[in-house]
Amino acid sequence: MTKRVYALMTSIICLLFASAGLADQPRPWETGLQEAATPIMHQIRWFEQYTLWFIVPVTLFVLALLIIVVVKFRAGANPVASRTSHNTFIEIAWTVAPILILFAIALPSFNLLNNQLELPKADLTLKATATQWQWNYEYEAPPSRSPSTAIC
Repeated sequence: MTKRVYALMTSIICLLFASAGLADQPRPWETGLQEAATPIMHQIRWFEQYTLWFIVPVTLFVLALLIIVVVKFRAGANPVASRTSHNTFIEIAWTVAPILILFAIALPSFNLLNNQLELPKADLTLKATATQWQWNYEYEAPPSRSPSTAIC
C-alpha cells in the first residue's frame, strides 16, 4: 500500500477515537467557557464574566459616539467645519476613564495570575526526559515526614 492509504487509515482511526476524551463537551448555543474542573478554572470563568461587564458597556458607548459623530458632523448638516481645538473636561475624562477601567480589570487579573503560578503540593514528582529513541522517567518521593506526622 502507498503512504497515502496509510495516512488515510491513520486519520480515520484517530478521528474515530478522538471523541473518547473525558473533557466536558460543548453544548448548543453555549457562549461561555466549558464547566470548570479545577479551582483555577473557576477563577478563570469568573474573570471572563467579570471582564464582560466592562467590555459590553464600553463597546456600546463607542458605538453610540460613532453614530452621533456620523449624524451630527456629516457634510450636509455642517457645511462649515468647527474650529474648536481644545476641551479640557473631555481630555481629562478620556484619560481618566480608561485608567480606571484598566485598573479595575488589572487587579483581579494579577490575582488570577498569582494563583496560577502557585504549584500544588504534590504527593509524587515525576520527571520525564525524552532521548532520541525513548523516554526516561525518574520518580522522586516527597520529603520524608517527621516522626510525629508519620502515618502508620
